[in-house]
Amino acid sequence: MNKNKLFMSIFFIYNNLLFTEFINNNKINEQWVTIFIHGSFSLRPHLGLRNMIKMIHDSIEESIYYRSTEINRRDPFFYKNQAMSGLGIEKIDIHNPHNNAASPILAASFEEISTSVGYPKTDEYYNFGWSGLISNKLRYLEARFLYKDLDKIIKKLQSEGIKPKVRLIGCSHGGNLALQLGALYMEKTISKDFCIDELWLLGTPIQIETDYFINSPIFKKVYNFYSRADRVQTLDCFSSKRFFSRKKFSKRHNFALPDKLVQIRIKMTEYEPYSKKFVYNSVPKNQKELKRNFKAINSDPGHFELWFMGWTILTYRKTFPFYPLPVLTFLPIITKYIEQNPDMPRDIVAHIKPELNTIEFIPYHTVKSKYHREFTFINQELLKHMQYHVTKFIPKDYNIEIYNQKVYGAMNIVECEHKEIRKILKLEKKKKEKLPKTLNIHKTDKYYKGHLVPNLDQK
Repeated sequence: MNKNKLFMSIFFIYNNLLFTEFINNNKINEQWVTIFIHGSFSLRPHLGLRNMIKMIHDSIEESIYYRSTEINRRDPFFYKNQAMSGLGIEKIDIHNPHNNAASPILAASFEEISTSVGYPKTDEYYNFGWSGLISNKLRYLEARFLYKDLDKIIKKLQSEGIKPKVRLIGCSHGGNLALQLGALYMEKTISKDFCIDELWLLGTPIQIETDYFINSPIFKKVYNFYSRADRVQTLDCFSSKRFFSRKKFSKRHNFALPDKLVQIRIKMTEYEPYSKKFVYNSVPKNQKELKRNFKAINSDPGHFELWFMGWTILTYRKTFPFYPLPVLTFLPIITKYIEQNPDMPRDIVAHIKPELNTIEFIPYHTVKSKYHREFTFINQELLKHMQYHVTKFIPKDYNIEIYNQKVYGAMNIVECEHKEIRKILKLEKKKKEKLPKTLNIHKTDKYYKGHLVPNLDQK
């Protein structure tokens, strides 16, 4: 009897040791794969009545907007201000940042913040490039390419003995493209071999056409980050049945918000002394002294401060507290605090006070909940170090003049194309001239030189 007990004890101990080793090996082999998905591309110059009507009817394929965006989308000039590269999945080399593309700089900064708060180290960062066109139909079609590219990456890593954990970060309409994976997941032709461990939506226009896909089993966790100062997020009245898009997911008939969804409003406050007579070396942490002598100034991030680098020609303030880094870089700090505090509400405000170096979490609906937590935001030496090194990679040939040359130059090219095509169609109709099999419609175009080059103004 004693021998049997001894044998059983040894057997259970041995099994426990094997199980522990198995778990530890799995943890070692787990690796995060982070994919950035950029937003819509260069819409402002195309907001004419004709294009707007085509956008509303989701029939933009033969428009100047469609073709000129295609030309600009392939131009590396536009990769300098955000996480963007060519079409499809492309790996980011975070170890060799340079001033010709923002992706390696942003990904390296993101990695530095991630590891500083306790996430495992990884160099598996990718961009997913898509057309960037305002079209719900095209976002659905391009989500299929994302699905296939992800499947290849995951299978490759699995063949190397790695257990990948996938994180998608969708900026603006890049988030809606990612949500379309939920639609694809319901199709019988799509493999169910993988899932998205975390979907981060950043400044994404929440639309009735795609919002319910957050309930899809393909998404394990969804974070929706937004800012009240983001004026662009709600302006898409073209690719949605709603008149305007929204900032948050909200429940309605036959659509409940899942527990896996966390909605985070990014709030930011700076302080200015009421009187200039007194010189303060730093903002006091004592709340009574702070309220008595300092005025709170709202500094919430705008649309482009959420994920663009500070040197963009778009609306990024030089006085923004984290210049030239976007808010995207610091999101791992927020998600880590959320993970460490499971009692935190699912609908919260992350209130960052840069001068006090604190982040405060409070419920969005303060009447329903009195939750309150305050933590240190970031190691200030690390922040200064990152800001200093990032400024070394500010691109040289990047300004509003070149930007406008490329955007409006592409539109001129397409107008010339359409003009030549109309001539060809007339000739075909009249049948007065036998047309060759191949035609050079750019023969008389003074702008076209293949893809647009920086010295476009040289004719």
